[in-house]
Amino acid sequence: MNNVAKNNSIIKDINFEIVQDWSGGFKAELNFSSEKAITEGWQLKFSAPFEIKEIYGAELVKTENNQYTIGNLDWNEKLAANSTQKIIIIANDFGQPAQKATDFELLGDNQPTGQPVEPINNQTTLKDINFEIVQDWSGGFKAELNFSSEKAITEGWQLKFSAPFEIKEIYGAELVKTENNQYTIGNLDWNEKLAANSTQKIIIIANDFGQPAQKATDFELLGDNQPAGQTVQPIPSEPEEPVTPEQPPIPDPEPKPSENPNGTGQFRYGEALQKSILFFEANRSGGLPNDKRIEWRSDSALSDGSDVGRDLTGGYYDAGDHVKFGLPMSANNTMLAWGGIEYESAYKQSGQWDELLDAVKWGTDYFLKAHVSEGGKTKELYVQVGDGHADHAYWGPPENMTMARPSFKIDPANPGSDAAAGTASALASASILFRGVDDAYSEKLLDHAKQLFEFADTYRGKYSDSVQAANPFYTSFSGYADELAEGAAWLYKATGDQKYLTRAEDIYDNEYGYPSDWTWMADNKSNSAAVLLAQESSDPKYKQMVEGWLENWINGTGNVQYSEGGLAWRTRWGSLALASATSYLAQLYNDTVKQDSRYSDFANNQIDYILGDNPRNASYVIGFGENYPLQPHHRAAAGNAPYGQPSEHILFGALVGGPGSTNDFDYNDDRNDWVTNEVGTGYNAPLTSALIQQYNNFGGDPLSNAELDALPGIVVAEV
Repeated sequence: MNNVAKNNSIIKDINFEIVQDWSGGFKAELNFSSEKAITEGWQLKFSAPFEIKEIYGAELVKTENNQYTIGNLDWNEKLAANSTQKIIIIANDFGQPAQKATDFELLGDNQPTGQPVEPINNQTTLKDINFEIVQDWSGGFKAELNFSSEKAITEGWQLKFSAPFEIKEIYGAELVKTENNQYTIGNLDWNEKLAANSTQKIIIIANDFGQPAQKATDFELLGDNQPAGQTVQPIPSEPEEPVTPEQPPIPDPEPKPSENPNGTGQFRYGEALQKSILFFEANRSGGLPNDKRIEWRSDSALSDGSDVGRDLTGGYYDAGDHVKFGLPMSANNTMLAWGGIEYESAYKQSGQWDELLDAVKWGTDYFLKAHVSEGGKTKELYVQVGDGHADHAYWGPPENMTMARPSFKIDPANPGSDAAAGTASALASASILFRGVDDAYSEKLLDHAKQLFEFADTYRGKYSDSVQAANPFYTSFSGYADELAEGAAWLYKATGDQKYLTRAEDIYDNEYGYPSDWTWMADNKSNSAAVLLAQESSDPKYKQMVEGWLENWINGTGNVQYSEGGLAWRTRWGSLALASATSYLAQLYNDTVKQDSRYSDFANNQIDYILGDNPRNASYVIGFGENYPLQPHHRAAAGNAPYGQPSEHILFGALVGGPGSTNDFDYNDDRNDWVTNEVGTGYNAPLTSALIQQYNNFGGDPLSNAELDALPGIVVAEV
C-alpha cells in the first residue's frame, strides 16, 4: 500500500484545523498540497502533542514519542501538483487544551532526495474513456462520461468529440464550442488539474430528438492549452469493463420532476416524500420482512443484545455506518411521528400513510425491546449497540459485519435523562399516531413512555457521562433539560393530563430557559419543545420565544447566514438537515399557532433549494431529479464500487449533508467527504416531515407502484 518514501517534495500549503472539540479529545482536518506531482506514494511526517485514535484518508505508518508518520492509501497514492489532499484525525488530548500538529515534512515518489518528479508532457494521451447512458426517456437521456489521461495535466484541458445529439446540460465541465455534431468541452476552475491515470467524471443531459439514444465517439483530449495531442479510436459500443456498475436504465415518464403533475409547486413533493421514506428502509437493522422494498438489503446484526442476554435486534443504523445510537434514533422517530400526527390527512392522500406507520413502528418496536421494566418501573434502558470506533474501521455492508457489537445501558446508578426522556417522546408521539390504527399497541407505547419519563426525571444525569462509548459520536452537549421538557410535553399531548404540561413548563422555564440559536437535532430539543409549548400552553411567552428564534432564520441574523442561492446556513455539518428541521417547525408554527406568510415562504424556499432550486441546479436528495449525488458516504449502498465511482446501489431518498459553507458550490460528491456527502436518518427525519407539509400545500404525485418497482434495486410486492 505505502512504501517508505525518500524524496523531499516541497509542501505548498498545509492547514491543520480543529473542527470539533470535546472533553478528552478532538477531531481535526489536515489539508495539504505539494508543489510537485507525486506518482508512487507519499508520507507526511509531523510532530503532535496528542494521540491519534483514528485516521481517515491515510494510514498511520509510524509513531515514536510525539512524532508521527502517516502515508497514502491505495486510492490516493498519486497526487497532482497543487491538488489538495484531506485527512481526518480523531485524537486523544489527555484532557489538555487541543493543540495543532507542527513541523510537517512531505516525502514522495521513493526517489533520492532532491530528484525532481518527471516533467509533464504537454502532448497528453487519453488513456481510458467510457460513455454510458444511465437514464433514458422519451426525447432525451442522461449519460456519464468518464475519462483519464496517461499523463498529468496542470493547466487545464479540453475534450473534443462527435455526438448525434444536443447537449442540454453538462456537469463537471463547461461547453466550450458546438459546431454541427462536433462538441468541445473544457475544465472548470476546480478540475483544471488532473493527476495521471485519475478518472474525471462528466454528466451530460441530452436531447435525442426522439431517436434511439446513441453514444458520443471520436474523442480527442487536449491538455495544458497546447495543440491537439493524439486522437484515440472511437469507444466500443459495449465497453468490456465499464467504469460504473451496470444497472438498468431508470424509467421516468417525467424526466424532469420539476414538471409537477397534479401539483402547484415546483417539484413532485409526493415523489420526494415517497423516496425519503424509502431511505429509512435502507437503514433498517435486524431481520427484514418478506415484503422488503430494498432489494440489496437483507438480514443483519441478528445477534445484537446477545452479549447481555437480550434481543436487541431491529431499529435503525444511524447514518452511513452501523451503530445503533438510541438518542438520535428516538429523536428521529419522534420527528417522523410528529409529521404524521399533524398532517395525517395529507399522508393518507399521498398514499404514504402505511409506509410512515411502518417506518415509525420499526423504531418503536426496537425501543420496547431496549426498555427493561419491573413492577411498572424502569429498571434499565439500552441506549447503544455497537462500538463506534470498531464500526468506523469497517467498510462494507451490515450483512457482512463480524466485529463485536457491545450493548450499553443506563440505569438508576448510571442515569441518562436525555436518552430516557427522548425515548419517552418517541413512544408517546407514536402512541398518538397509532391511536385508532392499533389501540392495544398505542396503549402499550404510552405505558412505556410514562415509565421512561418518570425514570428520566427521577434519576438525573447525561447518558454520555454514563456511557463513555457514546463519545465523541453523540455526546450530550446540551444536557437533558430540553429532552425532559419535550418528553413531558408529548405526554401531555398523549394523555391530556395537566400534570405533564405543568412539568414541561416548569422544566423549560427553570432548567433551560430559551430556545437555542440552533434548531432541532439529535442533541437539541429546546426549539421543538418551545413549539410544543407554544401549541399547548396558555402562557404567551412560548410564542414569543419561538417567533424570536425564527426571526434569526428568516432574516439571516445571529449565527444564521444566507448563501447567494438562498440557503439558510447555520453550520458546515448537516447544513441541509438543519434547514429542513427549521422549515418543518416554521411551517408547523404557521399552520397551528400563528399564520405568517414569512414562515411558510421560508419553509418552501428551503425545501425547494434542497430539491434542486439552487445555483448548482442539483438535487441533494439521491434518486430525485436528474442531477443528484452518486457517491454518498454510506457503506451498504457503496457495495463494491471503487473509490471515485458511483455507488453500486442508488440510495433513493437519502439527503446528503449539503454545502459546507455559505458558498453554494462548497459541496463534494465524494464518498470520503462525510461532512457534505454523508447521509443519515437524522437528516431524513426532518426532511420527511417538511416534505409532507410541501405536499399538503402544493400536491405533486408520488410514483405509482409500477413506476416505483421499475427503479433499480426497488421491489414492490403488489406489482
